[in-house]
Parts: sequence; structure tokens; C-alpha cells
Amino acid sequence: MEIKNMWSYYHDVPALKEINLDVQEGTFLGIIGPNGGGKSTLLKVILGLIEPDRGDVRIFGKKPKEGRNIVGYVPQHSASRLDFPINVWDVVMMGRIGKTTLFRKYMTGKW
Repeated sequence: MEIKNMWSYYHDVPALKEINLDVQEGTFLGIIGPNGGGKSTLLKVILGLIEPDRGDVRIFGKKPKEGRNIVGYVPQHSASRLDFPINVWDVVMMGRIGKTTLFRKYMTGKW
């Protein structure tokens, strides 16, 4: 992932200013900051959910909207129902939708 001189505004106020970031394949990155610090905005720009006002974002050399099939995103919610009828396997497999044909089984080597 590469971000060059990226800016994002919330109304007329810059939420992110001059963000430059280069994350190499196989590395882990944690984003830590205060409430209202721009963490969610940064993730939304990376995922292509919102467009940056300035700058460039690339995921494996592609614009975020072009790379949606190679990036997974599960937003965090502070409250969840324990009786919700879904398990971890189902959630993981939802990320595979569109990556296999209707009658083909999922294989462990296809992650």
C-alpha cells in the first residue's frame, strides 16, 4: 500500500493532512490515535469508501476501488448480540463471495 501526499476534509476542516505511507507486502501495521484523530477516515480512504481530496492511494499498485477484491474490511461495532445467527467461519467465507463459482467448494489453498 502506498499513500502519497493525501488530504481528506470533513466539511471544510482537514481530517487528514499530507499523509505519506508506504506499507510493504507481508508487514503488519497498527493505527493508533485519539477519538476524532482520523483513523476511520484513513481506513475509508484506503478502502475506496471515500475519495481523498488530494493525493494518491494505491493498493498493490491499483486505485482502492480497483483493488476491492483483494482487501477485506470488517468494521468494529461496540455492541453485538450473542444470539446473532452467524459464526466466525461464515464471516470469513463472506469475504470469498465472488472469488469462486457457484458449484465449486472452497479450498484451504485458495485464501
